[in-house]
Amino acid sequence: MSKKRYITIQILPDDSSDAWTVKLRYRFFEFLFYAVIIALFAVALAAVKITEINGKVLTAAHLATINRELIEKQEKMTLLESELAQMAEQERKIRGIVQTFIAEQRADTVKDADRGSRFSQADLDKFVSQVRAIETRKRGPTPFPSREEIPDIWPVAGIISQKFNAGASPEARHEGIDIIAESNALVLSAAKGIVIQAGQDRDLGRFIKIDHNHGVQTLYAHLSRSFIQAGDQVEKGTSIGAVGNTGNSFGPHLHYEILVKGKSVDPEQYLK
Repeated sequence: MSKKRYITIQILPDDSSDAWTVKLRYRFFEFLFYAVIIALFAVALAAVKITEINGKVLTAAHLATINRELIEKQEKMTLLESELAQMAEQERKIRGIVQTFIAEQRADTVKDADRGSRFSQADLDKFVSQVRAIETRKRGPTPFPSREEIPDIWPVAGIISQKFNAGASPEARHEGIDIIAESNALVLSAAKGIVIQAGQDRDLGRFIKIDHNHGVQTLYAHLSRSFIQAGDQVEKGTSIGAVGNTGNSFGPHLHYEILVKGKSVDPEQYLK
């Protein structure tokens, strides 16, 4: 049987009273050593978890800021569309007045042919140009998207295997086009914009959704890889991912959608 080992600690008081003697076994110090190691490990693990939580909180705050900005842009677009509708109505009325004026002037010209026209074509042209100048000043800067914001380039080189179909029943509906392409071929952003989603879906597989302002969005699905994440700014023609076969897919291809004000439209009408 091994002999038990002890450490003796003796405490000597300042006065002449008896000294205090404490005997501790070596095993006590071993337990104390392991307890300190476990405590340090627990503190380190807690620090890592707190760092992860802080990172998730910052990411959530960033996404919330992006969502607020998108909502503000949508509200501005709604107001702008209302103003455009009003200007279009004003333009229709002005054109009606001009057309009526022209018709009356032509009638007067026929009646007064022997006496000459009371209102020359040059005067009429000048009047029309003045009306157009007034319309231009009212309209202000053009509200329509720049060429870079129009999704009019092919997102990948390939062959369309399934066309857009806005069928009445969910079974017949196909809200985009399928483009057969080589596996891992680069997928390009069809227009300039900001990434609002980049994730995984049971049907779409790995997908990316980009907002191009003015109520226009594009969706790219069944990707094998994604090179970007939500919040990234992309230029027209930027590589954003690679063709894959993820989700509900039966071979390498790209499912591509264009949405205008939340409604899917035929992408082929935009493609060059």
